[in-house]
Amino acid sequence: MKKTLTDKISRKFILSNIILLIFFISSCKIYRFTDASVDPNWKTFNIAQTINISTLQNPNAAPAFTELLKEKFLRETRLTLIRDSGDLDFAATITEYSIEPVAITNTETTAQNRLNISVKVECINKVEATKSFTQTFRDGENFDANRQFSDVENGLTNTIYERLVQQIFNRTFGNW
Repeated sequence: MKKTLTDKISRKFILSNIILLIFFISSCKIYRFTDASVDPNWKTFNIAQTINISTLQNPNAAPAFTELLKEKFLRETRLTLIRDSGDLDFAATITEYSIEPVAITNTETTAQNRLNISVKVECINKVEATKSFTQTFRDGENFDANRQFSDVENGLTNTIYERLVQQIFNRTFGNW
């Protein structure tokens, strides 16, 4: 069976495209938005147990928030979690855990409520003191006023906590 000139060119074209594709895939690094800018001098971090001083109390709020913060830092940085006195030391206090009406109907009843959570965070950077900070982060989520708060509380707090943790992460590592 004779190979035509077209077959030879076609095979060379396919082979060269495969080689180029392999080259590009192997030489590219995929950057993600979640890649943190962690100072190479930072090796460890510590997160103290979150304190809850809000008026409305949820006994699971503080421990749940602490764990989410730890998990985020462990998952998205190369830092090691230690018991105390890390290169970065975090202390968080839940200062607000409140429900307020946000949408009033024409019959003067509430259509939606909002759960607001504020967390005051102190970050002490022992390697570079100028990067230490104390800041309050606040977020909230609306929910249908006809629903019992106890039925939607876990889902709301998880959503809010994830956003608060992202804000803290961005403030610490994102150089925003």
